[in-house]
Amino acid sequence: MPTIIDISRVSGLSKSTVSRVLNDHPHVSMESRQKVQEAIKELGYVRNTHGVQLRLQASHHIGVLVPDVEHPYFSQLVRALSRALSCVGYQLVIYQTELSREFEREVYARLLRREMDAVIIAHSHFSEREIREYIGSHVGIICNEAMDGEFLDVFRLDEEDAIFQATAFLLSKGRRNLVFCMDQLTPLQEKRWNGFQLAHKQAGLSCTQSQCYTGLVTMEDGYALGEQLSATGQLPDGIITGSDFVATGLLKAARQRGISVPQEMSVIGFDNLPVGLMTTPELTTLTNCIPEMVRDVTECLIRRLKGMQSAPIAETYKSSLIIRSST
Repeated sequence: MPTIIDISRVSGLSKSTVSRVLNDHPHVSMESRQKVQEAIKELGYVRNTHGVQLRLQASHHIGVLVPDVEHPYFSQLVRALSRALSCVGYQLVIYQTELSREFEREVYARLLRREMDAVIIAHSHFSEREIREYIGSHVGIICNEAMDGEFLDVFRLDEEDAIFQATAFLLSKGRRNLVFCMDQLTPLQEKRWNGFQLAHKQAGLSCTQSQCYTGLVTMEDGYALGEQLSATGQLPDGIITGSDFVATGLLKAARQRGISVPQEMSVIGFDNLPVGLMTTPELTTLTNCIPEMVRDVTECLIRRLKGMQSAPIAETYKSSLIIRSST
């Protein structure tokens, strides 16, 4: 019967490396994993049955990685995932990374220790390739991050198209002095900024970095920006925000400063939250497609946990612009 020593000989790798691959250790290259798998196939190696049974024990817990559970988008996503997974017999475990790379790696280590059956990654500091190397053959699904689906299943919103739609709409209404708001500078937010710039380019208009404001997440952030813009005396005639909460703060500042919306300034939110129907005026916003995304993530997750083998799935969702009174 073939042993680890035989796999080491055929693959040309050390016994310790072979052992790490067999135990899904995170710090092993894709090339080494491939060599070990080829050697296993050639030798007909079969792992100890008792060990395999231990690995296949299910915890019925699914982890989800988010940077901040109080962020409006992630709280909405977590709520939807929790409901969907509970309907199919799984409990969601929330891991709030607070943007810590070390904590994110620790969550992947917990997955390898079978503390959860799979992980849903809604935010990451790492590339797809790096995540795959960390989690080995365990189930990991990207939800929300702007990744390509080369190594993992990815479910993502077309962030660039969403902001392109909003920007093109305001430009078509004759607005020419627009501002774009984002939270932290990430690949996802960069795609939104690209959409803002592309809409200007297609309209034959210039666009500069001075039109982009970062670090805006809460209502208070939106209100502070509204106060800041009013104080400069150079008020934009259109603002596209990264969340309905930021837009709500902007609308309050405009109302207190006597700025008429949308006559003097149009405001567009993001996420289509109920708060947008409570503002004065009601808020034009973009959908985030969370219901569709969560449905598909859950279905994919269950298929993967049942052993589905296929190339990674990459699904992209198109946002819709919901036009209300703020534009």
